[in-house]
Amino acid sequence: MRELLLYGLEKGESRDYMETLLLSGAKTMAGIERVTKLATEAGFHSFRVGSYNGEAPNFAKAVNV
Repeated sequence: MRELLLYGLEKGESRDYMETLLLSGAKTMAGIERVTKLATEAGFHSFRVGSYNGEAPNFAKAVNV
């Protein structure tokens, strides 16, 4: 089952690798929108939505850029 994940940066933070996981396990975008609104009020910005299908990561398929 696919889960939606919401990440964001705290107020004053600009480094992408410092993202905070704000929500996991969401099934619909309505949950994402609700938490995005609350997080924005708390100072978070630069939100990113990801997904997780319950599968273990395959690091052998990682691509070096």
